[in-house]
Amino acid sequence: MALIDRIKFEGSPNEIVWKYPSDEISTAGQLVVDENQEAIFFKEGKALDTFGPGTHTLKTGNIPILEALVNLPFGGKTPFTAEVYYVNKAIFAMKWGTNTPIPLEDPKYKIVLNIRAFGDYKFRIKDARSFLLNVVKGGNRTTNESIDEFLKPNIVRGIGDFISEVILNNNTSVVEINKFRDESSTAGKVKLAPEFEKYGIDLTEFNVSSVNFDQNDPNYQRIQKIITDKFEIDMLGDKYQQKKMFDIGQAAAENEGQGGGAMGAGMGMGMGMNMGQMMGNMMNQGGGQSGAAPAANDPAARIAKLKGLLDQGLINAEEFEAKKKEILSSL
Repeated sequence: MALIDRIKFEGSPNEIVWKYPSDEISTAGQLVVDENQEAIFFKEGKALDTFGPGTHTLKTGNIPILEALVNLPFGGKTPFTAEVYYVNKAIFAMKWGTNTPIPLEDPKYKIVLNIRAFGDYKFRIKDARSFLLNVVKGGNRTTNESIDEFLKPNIVRGIGDFISEVILNNNTSVVEINKFRDESSTAGKVKLAPEFEKYGIDLTEFNVSSVNFDQNDPNYQRIQKIITDKFEIDMLGDKYQQKKMFDIGQAAAENEGQGGGAMGAGMGMGMGMNMGQMMGNMMNQGGGQSGAAPAANDPAARIAKLKGLLDQGLINAEEFEAKKKEILSSL
């Protein structure tokens, strides 16, 4: 085989690692390394001399580690065998996303939600020697897509941790995480950068573009209802309980209407209106002692209050039924 007098990169721009196809090299030859590249000589699986951008003459003295290993003589056009790997050190931009939902407990409501997250990131090879030894481990070429596949599991594993950190720091719910995308992006980079660095990779940028939820997930709907009820409480103030009583009456009217016709519906609506009127009268009395005691002991009012707690998710169905039974047994 003819000796190689000129070695240069002949791969494609998306290749991070490209191995020169021949290992028969001449000490009178030249090694060409472009900008954003690094060339590393390998012998018997060991990383030896490294060359940065420029044109290098492969004479004795320029390749000291390799020279010592193969005992090259001085002068002349001496052949030797070695593998030459080019490493592309440009910045690569990639997308990331979760293929399957990730379960995450909402720290505010203690409810588990399944989330999916998406974004983008940029990386470059910082330590070519470490990258070749720990990630590539042989092979003639490595593309940015293959490194992307290698890195994504690290991203997915870290998502739950850095999103939990952001929602805890902001005392918020998981469903409101998209308000804190910038903070999530920063936290993600802080979390993932050390993992990338282990492989000789520099995570130059990391962004979270969106966190999505399954709108049909009962747990997601439950949290949305809690948030809606809290909003109504803040907006309506003392009138909130009266509205809840009216809603209960409406629900009763619909149920009666389905089973007993218009008369039943009228009874249900009447009950709801009476409950609402009763609550309104209680509020208008100003909380005097003579009116407060009967209201507090009224079974209908106590059951209605329990129903409101159930609707807000503050008690479960079993607790509601047990307490309702206790109230009715006292009649």
